[in-house]
Amino acid sequence: MKKPICITFSGCVGSSKSPITNYLSYNFNLPVFNNDAIRSEILEDFGEFNKDEYILRRNERCLSILESGKSFIFDASVDREWENLKLWLDKYNYDTFIISLDLSEKLLTKLYKAKNYSESLERLPELIKDHELFLEKYSKIVNLHITDELFLERLEISRRAVNEIL
Repeated sequence: MKKPICITFSGCVGSSKSPITNYLSYNFNLPVFNNDAIRSEILEDFGEFNKDEYILRRNERCLSILESGKSFIFDASVDREWENLKLWLDKYNYDTFIISLDLSEKLLTKLYKAKNYSESLERLPELIKDHELFLEKYSKIVNLHITDELFLERLEISRRAVNEIL
């Protein structure tokens, strides 16, 4: 019997994780764990970000999916959280498929301006550094790299790659 798979991402804020997630979920009928949705929910419920409540909800929901034993998409960047997530995935006997969005500062700046991500634009050097540090340490476990040159085909490239492992 094949192990369930967690499809996840490495990459900066706004690098196209959610569009790829939605495309893969639609094509393969996979459930999605969406980190940003939980953040939005917390802001709506409390009128401000409550870190303790966010962590509680995030952990409960992620564990619920893991306990189900179903393959799923973890719509979040693992750049700073990989070691923690990996512990959980190993505990519940999951394989992983990591899509790394290796986009240039120029393309990310263009995307942030289009999405009106002014706060993230200010943090872009820090976000790029987090991604580079992840790649330095874990590049061998990344299954697919999306670069500037592949960006416009990112959805279909991701679909084909995931199709091969499912």
